[in-house]
Amino acid sequence: MNTVNAKNCPYDLSPETLKTGSIFGALSTSSIEYLVHRGDLIELKAGEQLFKDDDKGDNFYVIIEGTLCYYRDSDDASSLIRRVSFGQALGYVTMISLSSRNGHAVAETDSVLLKIDYNVFGEFHDRFAFDFGILILNLSRDMARNVQVLSRTLADAGISVDLSKH
Repeated sequence: MNTVNAKNCPYDLSPETLKTGSIFGALSTSSIEYLVHRGDLIELKAGEQLFKDDDKGDNFYVIIEGTLCYYRDSDDASSLIRRVSFGQALGYVTMISLSSRNGHAVAETDSVLLKIDYNVFGEFHDRFAFDFGILILNLSRDMARNVQVLSRTLADAGISVDLSKH
């Protein structure tokens, strides 16, 4: 895992390109530039692990390039929960829920991610309140789509879940 300098980054970090991803859609150019320059750009090689089970969940990542897989382990099996690619977020749920990671993420391909920690997230709220609202909507929409897929998968597998007990 390497940190990449945004100023001499060989990847397309232009707001025009990033806006085509679901997380940055409809954000202002200046707010995207702020996140790119205040966040950390992380480069992973294929097969490299981003985080592991029980790591602190104090940040989330937006995929700039490449694909990552998020797995959840149980007993002796590892299950693919989701695959994320350009413009999608990974790790947002644990940051918002103030919990540790409950799975592990591995780069499926060489990848570049924008890491947004809770400090940058808070600063973004203070400096770009309107765009922060849009970002929350984009992150929520992404999360809602994932919940729909997971609930359909559970129903198709005949698995019942009583969330009132959690």
